[in-house]
Amino acid sequence: MGERRHSREGPPSHDGEPPPIASPPRPQYVLEDDEADAYTIYSVNTQHYAQQRSIYHTLQEDCETLHSTQSLYDGTVPYFDINGRRYCRGYNMPNDEEEQTRMQMLNAIYYNLLGQRLTTVPLVNPKKILDVGTGIGEWAMAMGDEYPDAEVIGTDIAKIQPTSAPLNVFFEIDDAEEPGGWAWADEEFDFVHFRYMCGAFMSWEYIYQETYRHLKPGGWIEVLDFDDHEPIREFLRDNTSFPMWLHAIMEGSQRSGRPRTVVHLEPQSLEDLGFVDVQSTIVEIPTGMWLEDEQAQRNGKHFLVNTLCGFEAICMRPLAEYMGWTAEEVRDACERVAQELWKLCLDPVRSKGFAFKLKILVGRKPDGPMAPQDADVARPATVTESTISNDKREGVESEPGVEITVDRERTTG
Repeated sequence: MGERRHSREGPPSHDGEPPPIASPPRPQYVLEDDEADAYTIYSVNTQHYAQQRSIYHTLQEDCETLHSTQSLYDGTVPYFDINGRRYCRGYNMPNDEEEQTRMQMLNAIYYNLLGQRLTTVPLVNPKKILDVGTGIGEWAMAMGDEYPDAEVIGTDIAKIQPTSAPLNVFFEIDDAEEPGGWAWADEEFDFVHFRYMCGAFMSWEYIYQETYRHLKPGGWIEVLDFDDHEPIREFLRDNTSFPMWLHAIMEGSQRSGRPRTVVHLEPQSLEDLGFVDVQSTIVEIPTGMWLEDEQAQRNGKHFLVNTLCGFEAICMRPLAEYMGWTAEEVRDACERVAQELWKLCLDPVRSKGFAFKLKILVGRKPDGPMAPQDADVARPATVTESTISNDKREGVESEPGVEITVDRERTTG
């Protein structure tokens, strides 16, 4: 990877700053046993599908066993190592077992935040669903269970999906930015789904154009990702490492050609392409000891632990490959930032009002059937303004300790 490394720009000196915060023991970043049990994602049990079929959409020779197919499959997907983390192609996030475990936790967190629903769009008898960047494939498998009459396709550049799945779920190796466009027919899908894909693509405009092209009239797109890091910057702005660390990550991702920005979460990015019923929903997850509600504390703790565990995954490749940091410098910076955020959340005074933010962007391709007024639309936690999609019902209460803000809604077409 040496030929792609940019000029040496190690982490800034901390001279003159307060001494490093005493590091909390690592086990404090880990959930208790009863909490960890909650991260068996949704109701999916892969053992249930173990005898049903192989994961491959195109079946191999009858004489091939699952093991031999797995070996052949792995041989076609090249991986490489950067400082002990495993990567694939140009994507800046690792796909090793550590990251897969974190993704499993994150999917479960999202599931609970959405009121134990898989999506916020008003799907009615979908026939074909596409999950771009499916990762470990849990969301796709859960959708296959929920919509047994639909064909669910999960695509990814890495082979990290289970070796068995529901009969209506298929996993394919595919790069969504491959020149020439997506391989499926136009107007093929009822729903195209993206989640946690910040920094995955060189051009979100191209991705959205292909999504629009391959959605049926009336089909939906949903993009769920982190919003910006403004809340963390606001609370860790003085004498902390976080602003400099985040700036270095942003610079490294820009140099890689896959910027970690949130521009793709702006409603205008869908409206400009012709999507209607475009809506942006902010999901705030209050975090810290200032919370009095036990369930709210639990929600915040789960998300905090996942965030702390993901610091190295987010920054190792951008900082090591494109900013020239050593592995030791990257890990030292991650530990320092983790200490600062951990200490903040343990302080009920300093952390008062602190919350992580997620953003959900949805839109509909026009000229198809609109969702019925009584569609069973998923709502994240406490909805303070009931304007999701076309449903005008009063807000509903489910998960405490999460605030929902609907930025805007446009209904045309």
